[in-house]
Amino acid sequence: MNMIFQSSITAPEGAIYLSDFMTEIPANCLFNKKHTGCGATELAIRNDIPTIIAMPYVALVKNKTIYRTDDIEVLGVYGGVTDDDIINYAKSHDRLKIAVTYDSLPRTIEALKYAGVNPYRDLFLLVDE
Repeated sequence: MNMIFQSSITAPEGAIYLSDFMTEIPANCLFNKKHTGCGATELAIRNDIPTIIAMPYVALVKNKTIYRTDDIEVLGVYGGVTDDDIINYAKSHDRLKIAVTYDSLPRTIEALKYAGVNPYRDLFLLVDE
């Protein structure tokens, strides 16, 4: 018997960003935030949970990686980024934050496994719009 559970999280009055009232994105769910720009991706980057963020476009990956104005190092994986780049990042960082295009996700997973990381156990996967 398949059961569907649905729950809602309502933002408190005055909250603008998800980080105003959440510390992590809920796991094992479809997260309908209704509005873009409410900080879901930034919440996943800034919290302490090792995370892979899958995005549809290279421009979105670059926006969260090379165009950052803070000191958070997020690896961007898309064409031109090598498996060695992924392996070296995984071996040199304690808290992994990796933004990938959808197409780069399978090779990122394989490179992480080669680096000794179990992506299915050790990382949270956020599939972004």
